[in-house]
This record gives sequence, structure tokens and C-alpha cells, in this order.
Amino acid sequence: MQIEITDTRFAINGVEMHFPLDILQLKTLLGEPRHVIKQHNQIYTWDTLGMLAYSKKGREAEGLTFDLRVRDFDFSPASPFTGQLTIKGMDYQAYFQQNRKSARKASKWDEGGTLTVGNIDVWVDMEEGVMTDVELSQHTPPEPKVYSDKYKHQPISGEKIEFADFNFKLAVIQELYDKNLLTPVFDLYEFVKNYQGREIDIEAEGYEFIPEVTAYFEALEIDRKLAPHVTEIYQDGGNDIYLQVLRFWDGEDDTFNIKNFEDVKHFPNLKRMTLFYADNMAEIQAQLAEKGITAEPL
Repeated sequence: MQIEITDTRFAINGVEMHFPLDILQLKTLLGEPRHVIKQHNQIYTWDTLGMLAYSKKGREAEGLTFDLRVRDFDFSPASPFTGQLTIKGMDYQAYFQQNRKSARKASKWDEGGTLTVGNIDVWVDMEEGVMTDVELSQHTPPEPKVYSDKYKHQPISGEKIEFADFNFKLAVIQELYDKNLLTPVFDLYEFVKNYQGREIDIEAEGYEFIPEVTAYFEALEIDRKLAPHVTEIYQDGGNDIYLQVLRFWDGEDDTFNIKNFEDVKHFPNLKRMTLFYADNMAEIQAQLAEKGITAEPL
């Protein structure tokens, strides 16, 4: 049994093939298979070859699988695949090892991944770093990604507030979001989905500040006409703004403590602040009391 895949050719025993594969042609090339009908597909199994063909309607196969070990499913081949499978002239295992960094879904290589060769997707499943299955299917290019400009900053009509303390600004943004005075309300996952500069991995990067997210809030302009609406600031570890800026923050440190209270001058109606605890809380309370603001630790 010889399977050949190149950028321009997919062949079984020298016969050029195209997906979806004709079941009758496969029977001619491989012999008569076992036929198992499942709820959502039909499976043709060549026991001695270690090969399976998956078909939705029973006439054409959308996927061709090579089992590299014997399994106990009712449709599993009785023997593992021992034929010759080459990709661009190389043994398939050597080819994957050489190109695994290019494989889709291969961030955890011990779980496998997919390489596209010509118009064929070659998917490899792995367990503990050992290949267990190889599946061939037609490659379908993804639809072009459509990006939204929802998070493109729009210039404000009035005067911009210049903040001295970034954490003070975040607390103000939370208040304005809560009062529906500032739009769009930031959603980290939506922002990342629409960010074109690079691919951002929240699960990997969300334990630290993601530079592009921080830059978004630094550049976000707050119109001075909104200042009178801020009458209270309430800092809480569960505030949504902190999970947007630092996704996996545990709330157990002073990352978002306000250090500089100069910004209170922009908010004439600010009368009360609930703040993350700080060692100099008494000093902060006295400083704010002079400006007519009551401050309490969370």
C-alpha cells in the first residue's frame, strides 16, 4: 500500500485521487471493506490495511484515516496501518517532525496538529508524543476574516481630560460605563478578535498587561463634559474594567491602587470614593477630605 501526497498530487497505489473519494473506486483499489452505519455517518473499514473511510451518505468519503494502532471500536481495523505514506517525498512521520511548528493547532504538539499540503489537509492525532492516527481530507480555505472598527478611537467634540494617574482613569471609565455615558463598552475578547496588528492569545498573555489593551485605554479620550456625572468612585476587585485590562488578575495585590489623586480636580461633583486598601490610607483620607471628598477603604 502506497499513499503519495505532494503539492499537486494525491495518489493511492499510483492512481490519482480527489476528495470526496468515490467509494467504488476505493473498493477497486483497496478491496471490499466492512461497512458500519452510524447515526451521523457511514464507515468503511479495511481491516488488514489499517484504513478507514468516513462517508456522510455512503457514496463518497470525505475523510480517509490510517490507524497506527489497534483500537477496540466496532469499526476499528483489525491491524494497524503499515503501508507507505509519503508527503513531498518524505516519510509522513519525518515530514511532520520537520514541519510541526507550522501545523495548525500544534501549540501542544503532543496532542497533534494539521498540515496543509496542496489541497489536502493532513491531520495527525497524538498521545504522549506518539502518533496514533493520520487523517486526510479536502482543505477548505477559511473565509476571509472581517474586522470591525468598533474599537477605533473616535475624536471627541469637546476638551479631553488629561489624567495624571492611569488607575484613576480606569476607575472613572468604570463609572461612565455603569452610567451608559461612554461607548463602546470594552470587551476584551471582542477587541482581540478584531485586532489586526497581531494574534493575541488571551489565555497565554492574560496574566500580564497586554500592551495593545493598555494602549487602548491610555489613548481613550474622556470628554470634560462627562466630568460632572462622576459623583462617586467605587473600586472593587470584581469591577469589570480590571478583568478587561488584566484578564486573570486575582485582586490580591495593589496593581490598580490609585497613587496620585491630582485628577480629582477634574470632577467637581465627586464626593465619595471607595478605594483599594493602601498602607497610607489615613494620609489619603486626609488629603481627599481637604477637597470635600469622603474616602473609605474597600
